[in-house]
Amino acid sequence: MPPSGAQGTGEQHERYGVHWEHDEEHGGHLHPKITLHHPEHEVPISQTADYELEGLAEVHPIFDPLKWPLYSFRYKFREYLAEFWGTFILVFFGDGVVATTVFNKTNAPSAYLSITFGWGVGLMMALYCSMGISGGHLNPAVTFGNAVFGKFAWHRVPGFIFSQLLGAFAAAATLYGIFKDQMDRFDGGRRQLMGPQGTGGIWCTYAQPGNGKWFSVWSEVVNTAVLLFVIYAIGDPRMTPAKNHLPIAIGLLVFAIGLCTGWVTGYAINPARDFGPRIFSTILYGKEPFTYGGHYFWVPLSMPFVGAIVGIFFYQFFILPENKDKKK
Repeated sequence: MPPSGAQGTGEQHERYGVHWEHDEEHGGHLHPKITLHHPEHEVPISQTADYELEGLAEVHPIFDPLKWPLYSFRYKFREYLAEFWGTFILVFFGDGVVATTVFNKTNAPSAYLSITFGWGVGLMMALYCSMGISGGHLNPAVTFGNAVFGKFAWHRVPGFIFSQLLGAFAAAATLYGIFKDQMDRFDGGRRQLMGPQGTGGIWCTYAQPGNGKWFSVWSEVVNTAVLLFVIYAIGDPRMTPAKNHLPIAIGLLVFAIGLCTGWVTGYAINPARDFGPRIFSTILYGKEPFTYGGHYFWVPLSMPFVGAIVGIFFYQFFILPENKDKKK
């Protein structure tokens, strides 16, 4: 979920016939551009494959992705597809570890540690799969916050958010297929949102019992603000950036937020991560996921957007280093 700011400089680097170009249209990332050896496919792609290198034998069309159906369509929408699959992987690992702790009670004392670690590592893996193509937002609040501050094109915001929500929904549905038998064994086939046999917390976040609505709002705003504030810091080349290790750094950041301050609300800090699986959970529990806790759902759905704007503003107002050209 990193910002779409520039990563590195605009200089080109030669490596295996690949040159890297500074792409202002896509948020300033360095994108590898390759001219393929197949004349009919002289288009830039995001990374090379062994069979595209000179001197290697031509592969059978069945195994050549460039000759599969809808190649042009897939390439045109590659950034949205990267957001879909990145969010899918994030929720697949994150909700998966929650389900595992619910059904496997052998490690109950360390369940919350397992959950925070699983979400952190899941985010690392998701970023490795998406960051090089789409910037690895994986979070509507990140997409929206970047657009507000002019670091992401507004016309791409709806497509990114839709892809993120759809990826989260698909991950929840996939996980249900994995854990259905364990759910039946756990609750006897009678789905309950909360209680001793409750499984609603697998899919989306709910505040801890007794936690007031406005304190939950405060938690989501602050935790999301910290998320964006630190992401901007560790991705800023003028600071001490986690160069070549952003997925690991951001994964550790989410692990720290969950472990230290996320317990109160389940640290949604991501509307797609919460809302996509929440929609899926209505198949299991009816309308209760949206009515429980005094219609609590609007807190994790809307407050991360506020927190993202606050976090980016605070970073740029208080921390952003002074432009070198302005220094005396």
